[in-house]
Order: sequence, then C-alpha cells, then structure tokens
Amino acid sequence: MKKQWTTLITLLFSSLHLFAQKGSWGEFPMVPTRSFSAQSASSGIKTGPAYEKALKVYERLREARGDFRYPVPEFAITMREGVVAEIDYTQPEKIYLSDKAFKVCESFNEQSEAAIAFLLGHELTHYYEKHAWRMNFAGQNQNLSIAKEMDQLSQEMAKEANSKSLRSKLMRMDTLSDLFEEVAMEVQSDYLGGFLAYSAGYGIFTRGDELIERLYKEFSIPDASQGYVTKAERQEMCRSSSVRMKDLVDVFEMANMLTAIGRYEEAYLFYRSILVEYQSCEVYNNVGTTAVLQALNKYFTEKELKFRYPVQLDFQLANSKGPDEEAARKKLLEQAILHFDAAISLDPGYAPAYLNKACALALLGDRARAQYYADVEARKAAVGKYASQVSNIEVLLGILDAENGNDAKAKERWTAAAKSNNSLAAYNLAKLNNTPLPPAPEAPAGFFEDESIDGKSVASMLFPEEEKMMRLDARLTFHQNTKVGDHSRLYFNRMASGITSLFQVTNPDYPGKTSREIGLNATREEIVKAYGEAPCSILTTQGEIMAYADILFFLNGGKLARWALFKP
Repeated sequence: MKKQWTTLITLLFSSLHLFAQKGSWGEFPMVPTRSFSAQSASSGIKTGPAYEKALKVYERLREARGDFRYPVPEFAITMREGVVAEIDYTQPEKIYLSDKAFKVCESFNEQSEAAIAFLLGHELTHYYEKHAWRMNFAGQNQNLSIAKEMDQLSQEMAKEANSKSLRSKLMRMDTLSDLFEEVAMEVQSDYLGGFLAYSAGYGIFTRGDELIERLYKEFSIPDASQGYVTKAERQEMCRSSSVRMKDLVDVFEMANMLTAIGRYEEAYLFYRSILVEYQSCEVYNNVGTTAVLQALNKYFTEKELKFRYPVQLDFQLANSKGPDEEAARKKLLEQAILHFDAAISLDPGYAPAYLNKACALALLGDRARAQYYADVEARKAAVGKYASQVSNIEVLLGILDAENGNDAKAKERWTAAAKSNNSLAAYNLAKLNNTPLPPAPEAPAGFFEDESIDGKSVASMLFPEEEKMMRLDARLTFHQNTKVGDHSRLYFNRMASGITSLFQVTNPDYPGKTSREIGLNATREEIVKAYGEAPCSILTTQGEIMAYADILFFLNGGKLARWALFKP
C-alpha cells in the first residue's frame, strides 16, 4: 500500500552546588564557597525583575523534567555573600540563586537565560538524582554491620602501617575516594542539567567553562582552594560534560528525525537509550508512542483499522497477519502501556500519556478501560497547555462509539472535532459516511534533485566514513561525521543489514540556502510558500519539524533553525 504522509500525531517531543558540608548537605560545590547555613538562608527574595526572570526559567526547567513524584523545591533569590546557587534540603526544600550570580548570567546577553538555566538545571539535577541521599547514606547508617566492618578494617590497616607517612597516605586515599564520588556527581549534574536546559528550549549552552571563569572573578575566588579541584580542572570537567551532553542531545534529535520519517523501530531504540540516563514524562511518552506506531505500521491490516487513531504519523498497513504478528503487536502495545504508565507516574497531569494509553488499550481490544482513560483521565488532564488534546480525545471516543455500534454518537463527536480543524476527525467522519476522503497534502515533485548542503548532496555520501560511534544495543549503532563539511554533519544508523537512515544536517551557523532560497530564520509561512504545506509535521521540545519526502526543516520559535537532507 502506498505510504500516506499525514499530520496525525499527539506525540509530544513536547542540564552549582555551593555547600561542601559533608554528611549534612552532601554535594560537591560547582565553585568553592562558604559552608551552607540553613538558618542564614531561611530568607529569600521573591519579588523584583531578577526573581521574575529567573523564576520563569526555573518553571520551564521543572515542566521539562516533568517529575512531580515529590514536591519540587521552591525557588528564591538570595543576597547572601559568597553564594552562587544552592539547595536547602530542610523542609520544604528550596533552591536559591544569588543576585550576584544572576548579574553574571546577565553578562551573557542573548544567552543570559541559557546561563541561568545551566545553573538552575545543575541544582535541579542534584535534587532529581538524589545526590544528597547518596552522600548522606553512609553517614546515617554507620550502625550497619558492613559499615562497622569497613571502619574496623580501615583502623587495622592504619595500625599495621609501619610509618606515619603511610598512615597519612591511607587517610588521604579515603579522602580522595570521597572526592572522586563527589566529582562524579558534579559531572553528572553538569551534563544532565545541560540536557534538561536543552529540553526546556534553551538550546545547547556550551559556555559553562566561561561562566565558571566569570564566577571566579566576580566572587574573588582563588584559582586553587584546599579540598577542591583547581579552577582549570573544574572548567575541564565542564567542557567534558558539555561533550557528553551534546551526545545525549544528538541521540534525542536522531530519535526525533527517525520518527518524522516513519522509522519507528529505530526511533524506539534511540528514545529507550536516553532513558538509561535521563527520565522524563516526555521521553517515556515518546518511547511508548513509537512502540504503538511500530504496532500500527507493521502488524495491523487495513480492515482492522477502518478509522485512524490520534497516535498515528503515517500508514503502511500489512495485507495480512498470522499468530506471530498478533503476538508481536500485543507485546509492543503492552510495552507501550508500561511506558505511558511511567510517564503518568512522573506527572499525573500529563494528558498525552493518558490519551496514548487509551489508544493502546483500544488497539488491544480493551474498550472499557480505553473509554475510562480517554473520557475521564485524559479529559481531566486536558486543561491549560493540554487543551488542544480535547479534540483528539473526541476522535478516540468516536472510534469506540463506532466500534460499539453507536454511529450517531461517533458522527456527532467527529463533526464537532472537525470544526476545530482536526484532520483525524475529518478523515474518520468521511470513512463513516462513505464520502470522499480529505486529500492528504502532496509534496511538490522534483524539487529535491538540486538540494545540497556544503556543496554536497546526500546521494554523494551513501558510503560515509564514521568519525564517532555509539552502540545503542546489540542490533543498532549510531554514527556521526562532523567533518563532512564546514557547516554540516552526518548522522547515520547501521544495523546488520547495513546503513538504514542517513541525515545531512546543517549547523546553526550555516550560511547557505536551499535550492528554493530558504535560509536560517525563514518563517514557517516562507517555507510553505516555497515548498508547499509539509506532508508531515511533528512537535518537538524546540518547536517543530516539517517533514517532506527528502528534506526536514527544524523550526524554533516559528523560524528556521536548521534543516536536513535524508536518505532512508
């Protein structure tokens, strides 16, 4: 069956800790400062331009992480001397950013919000990754037998040492071991905090080492402090974390691109690999949705799917199915439900996960539970920023009505949803009425032949050299080549069968234009005028991906940020 590109998706693609009071607060400071005092930090400023701007960044970071299993710390500005940013773990927990550090972030001009997001994302990552708990566990459980045994062994080793210097070295080894653990958590907070800032829409902030330089200068901190890495070492930690963070971003962006072109199985593996290090309701939802899309794309027949569900991106239905296919699709849908449940456990108000879970249940034939999750849970959560989900809820409820023999109710739901420009409702209504189907957008023919980036076409790079490789699982490796051109890079997958998808992606500073004179900062309207309406479009954490037959346009804030040529 000919693949049809449609806009039928609800998939929402929707990283300085300052106290080193070991055994009490437990995290390694981003820069060496004075010890934390809960009493002195009890007051914080919650008014004024600095607070309002920083709070807006903080709220976006909280929303992007989407983990509301525990109370999220309050936020305030602090005027305390010697403080950059810090967490107070007393109840209720609070995160502070100093007014002085805020001014340092402001010196980054157009990247000031990204700098604030870097500092606050770092603090939030300490909280979400429970670093304080890890550091305090040993101190709070010294009565455990294993803790006593380790302490006794350490004392015996010190007694058996033949010299004072050796005893001193043993003690230093113990101190360095603690320091190494603290540094490891600091690096994790750097790169996961950076990824959190990226997922909140602040882009990739690569100037963390420069931010540290300015903080050292503003707070008059010496380059070397006792019990702390040197400034140069701290900056190197930040640079290495930035590289690791960008790797995570690359994996995430590759998953988005694969989803946009219908490579759901590979996209599933990419999203799933992110979950090993970073958990958010959006990523769980994306993993679950790509699992549902796999099942729809491979294991359902046209007869079984008379109507279209609000999780579908495009169709390539099977002609028939056997018991193996039925088992495979059941496994995928059940796995998807587990991922949607994980998203809901992080954020009980995350409407897309309820709706997607309802779709999966409906596809499994569990109509009663599907009805409940769509009409009760999803509808209850579909308020505020999720209000657009209401028409998609009606689409699914209409499918359930039609399958239960209530065509009149289904027609009523879809007629109302179609009036709000829901293309799924219009399609399903036409199928129900046996009237001509709404035409799917057609990509203009032949305009890709002259497309190139850095003077090279995708067709000329079908056997690319790899510069960097990441193994995602036993079947799939992710490759990159950043040297293909001065202003572009290659992403490609390799499975046992060979290269499966290849993307040539422009860098954010690409000076050229497409064959139809579309360049950076072009508006969505300008792209549509030059290329026609995109046959497929998906929302991302950064904005939108407009997908055509061989080219993808990445919009951020309604303007073109990058584009890619691809060869599936």
